[in-house]
Amino acid sequence: MGRPPESSQSSRRELPLPEGMELLPREMLWLYPIVPLAAAPLLLGDLFSRPLGQVLVPIAGLYVPFLTLSFTFHALYVWVMPKVVPRLRSPFARGALHVAVTTAVPVLLAPFLLAFKARIAPGEHEPREFALECVIISWIYLFPALIVQRLRNKARTIERMAQLEREAALEAQLKALQGRTNPHFFFNSINTVAALIPENPALAERTLERMADLFRYALDSSKTRLVTLRREVETVRDYLEIQSARYGSRLHTHVELDERAADTLVPPLLLQPLVENAILHGMAHRRSGRVLVHVRHEGDHVAVEVLDDGPGPSASEHRGSQTSVEDLRARLRLLYGERGAISLESAPGGGCLARVAIPVSDAAA
Repeated sequence: MGRPPESSQSSRRELPLPEGMELLPREMLWLYPIVPLAAAPLLLGDLFSRPLGQVLVPIAGLYVPFLTLSFTFHALYVWVMPKVVPRLRSPFARGALHVAVTTAVPVLLAPFLLAFKARIAPGEHEPREFALECVIISWIYLFPALIVQRLRNKARTIERMAQLEREAALEAQLKALQGRTNPHFFFNSINTVAALIPENPALAERTLERMADLFRYALDSSKTRLVTLRREVETVRDYLEIQSARYGSRLHTHVELDERAADTLVPPLLLQPLVENAILHGMAHRRSGRVLVHVRHEGDHVAVEVLDDGPGPSASEHRGSQTSVEDLRARLRLLYGERGAISLESAPGGGCLARVAIPVSDAAA
């Protein structure tokens, strides 16, 4: 028979100890002083029949092996073992290492502990029995603690892997949506320059140079998830300059940025599709139009508004692909959940009002 598949071999191996994870629960530090006192009635059978003065001495002697071994092992498993255990891939090898350490250390320390205990609690102490007692104490302390912490580490590893998978899926969806936004932006910008060429070639050339910066920004936006609102507003101002070159005095624009919201992080190309829609729908079959952009900090969120004085969201004669707003809505939902929202509604004085809400707690720089 041939070798088993690599995946089946790796499935029988335990992953290395993840960085930052521990081998022993931190709660053990609280148990070390308590366990000897709790075990005293079991280890000292006639404890309750003795006077109080006679009880304190054997209990103090009991603390010698318990405290010394527990804190020795804690030091080993905090500073030494985390460097050794991850090098052993096999669960059997790791288990053998734990058994060897928890057996050898108490056996080596037993003579010294016995001599010290004899001074505190004089009496007859059999060295072999005391060494065995130290080994049992070590096993009682260490093995349950190792099992509990191993289960914790496994749960944290699974949770971390699930989180990484969710982030990878989110990143893939965002890049897919961004990939649809960029060509849409390029196509409409090129159409703008094409419309200028027969009317004013020199202006078309200057506009094309200005568009280079916008294209660079759009390309860079595919490599990053978030940019500042200040950068978005600067890009929109450049875009409006290009559109003003096309429409001239027929298009009136105004952009207002609240400095308190300037450093808020938002998905790239958040404003441009909304401004583009405002111009396309607001200027469709009209001699003039107005587009206003307001970015304000409002308590627990940042409000981004794009207003035009056209026929309104459902009365425009321009029929586009209807994808830019839906893609933007999907990007906001992926980044902010239900707290990030976009709405299109009729403006109070006529026209269309596009409003985006960005939660400040998630969007702060």
